[in-house]
Amino acid sequence: MNSRQIEIFHAVMKTGTATGAARKLGITQPAVTTAIKQLEGALGFNLFHRAAGRLQPTSEAHILDGEAARIQDSLVVFRRLAGRLKKDLTTHLRVSTPPAFSHQLIPQAIAGFMESTQDCLIDVSTVHHDQILSGLAESGGANSLGFSFGLGERLGLGSIPIGQAKIVALVPANWPLARENSLSIDSLIGYPVIGTYANEPLGLEVDRLITEANVNLDIVVRAHNHIVAASLVEKGIGAALLDSVTAAYAKQSVSSGKFVVIPVEGGVPLPVKAVYSYEHPLNANARNFVDIFRQCYQRLGF
Repeated sequence: MNSRQIEIFHAVMKTGTATGAARKLGITQPAVTTAIKQLEGALGFNLFHRAAGRLQPTSEAHILDGEAARIQDSLVVFRRLAGRLKKDLTTHLRVSTPPAFSHQLIPQAIAGFMESTQDCLIDVSTVHHDQILSGLAESGGANSLGFSFGLGERLGLGSIPIGQAKIVALVPANWPLARENSLSIDSLIGYPVIGTYANEPLGLEVDRLITEANVNLDIVVRAHNHIVAASLVEKGIGAALLDSVTAAYAKQSVSSGKFVVIPVEGGVPLPVKAVYSYEHPLNANARNFVDIFRQCYQRLGF
């Protein structure tokens, strides 16, 4: 099978007929029919039932169409990038970010970046800390930039300081704890707690605090996304130990009157950094993006 056959298959799924797909792609109807038959032959099963002039997708076709759509999106990005390279314009910038930065900081940074740079295609992915670092290390990181809470031990990766994020507690507003000016870890004993992903920098720091306090907390839900954890606090499910970036965003976007944000005693601030591969030093566009991201971060007031 090839990408053209997949493109034709996806067009048939969208239009429902070989004629419609041919019109959409600017080819002949027999070419569509031939491509579908060749694809079915390569796969070893039917993708459509022919009935009353229309192509009725099989269950297998519906399953494959989701992946076909993603392939088409990738091809669109590929073609745009190739066109830019052909015109000798500034290249692709790939940015990977944890969810905590993706809701507010990264969109603000992209908006600021695009005001000064018009000819750079930005590709943003939201992944967890380990995926950001391993992606830069394994791919060589060409035209790639990551943002992270810290770096850890990663050979071949460099970092640029952005700022620091504090450890805070989000507590339902109707809890007695909500009247406190600061919280120690042991003050959460007896209350339900929303846990976070243990292998993230935030999770590691929270685990350190719990270990040093020698306490057992009642973890009722473990959320891999910090905004999800904040939303669970808003629902009254429990308290959550989160980073101040997420807390700042949650106060704007979640029903903040239903929870309070309280500093946590003994917490070590998390270093916010831009991360890149030593094999591919940051180009001018990437350095500009880092500067704009830092400005956006500083406006948060941490």
